[in-house]
Amino acid sequence: MTSFEEILNRPSSQTEAPKPFPVGTYHCIVEGPPEQIKSSQKGTDGLRFRYRVLSPQEDVDAAQAAEAQVIGKSIQDDVWVTEGSAFRLKDLLVETLGISDNEGRRPFREMLAEVPGKQLFVKIKHQISDDGKRIYSRVESTAHV
Repeated sequence: MTSFEEILNRPSSQTEAPKPFPVGTYHCIVEGPPEQIKSSQKGTDGLRFRYRVLSPQEDVDAAQAAEAQVIGKSIQDDVWVTEGSAFRLKDLLVETLGISDNEGRRPFREMLAEVPGKQLFVKIKHQISDDGKRIYSRVESTAHV
């Protein structure tokens, strides 16, 4: 990983925006516990999960994946936690990651402790920035391995 000092000493001409991941499905592993976040627009509380790519699946263009060197890179997934969206957190933890909710009796906080190291499939789509100048990789869906 490049250090802070190395980046500051680099000429700006040697800097490019990262390329988005090719669209498709990736076999991933959850890196560490999720980070607590707040949305910049509405201040909504959420959790930021990081998934490290283990391998692209058959629906990913192999040449593009090799060029982007996706293996070992991380995908970020923000899950907003509100009364109306808590079911999405439940789906991720129970259905996708296979964490037992003890028939609905375990609190989310307790289940979140089991997240690091769990494997999942992550489907990536492309999203254009609001100003139309960049293309970003976004998590479209997740699935149980």
